[in-house]
Amino acid sequence: MIKIIAFDLVGVLVKEKDIDLTEKEDKLERLFGPNLSDEHYFSKASKIVGDKDELVNITKGIIDKLYEVKDKDLLLKIKEKYPEIKIIIATNHVSYIKDYIKKYLDNGLLFDVIISADINQIKPDKNFYYYILYKYNINPDELLFLDDNNENIKSADDIGINTILIYKDTDIINEIDNVLKTYSKSI
Repeated sequence: MIKIIAFDLVGVLVKEKDIDLTEKEDKLERLFGPNLSDEHYFSKASKIVGDKDELVNITKGIIDKLYEVKDKDLLLKIKEKYPEIKIIIATNHVSYIKDYIKKYLDNGLLFDVIISADINQIKPDKNFYYYILYKYNINPDELLFLDDNNENIKSADDIGINTILIYKDTDIINEIDNVLKTYSKSI
């Protein structure tokens, strides 16, 4: 039985708006994803913006203006359809993304938010997924993971996690329904 649905963020729940970033913002935005910690991000980003307060403010500003929620009701629809399943976000990002998630996605529907910079693990490293399994004391087949990165999906598949590879036009609810129906038939 699926106990937790874990969503990647960028490319799955949010998309990047087609906006112009300054040269400095563009360079910083390219550093958001694969960070073992915020300090790791700061060590690279401080070469672009030397002042830490300014760097934090620019980083938060980029996040607020760059991302747009794809379907504002998606998590609510899933929670209404599957109230017993916990919903989490599990993404590679700097920790400042949590403010955005809380403001635009949570609405009390999220059980947890796991950010690579907070747990010192980066997808597709299997330890990222093991962290989730251990934290919630679940088996790999009790987790459904959605991501738009094939390498991340393959890594999760390799340890027995149920996965859905997301494309721009993927009907996420339909795909979740298909996995849960298939899973319930195999029990």
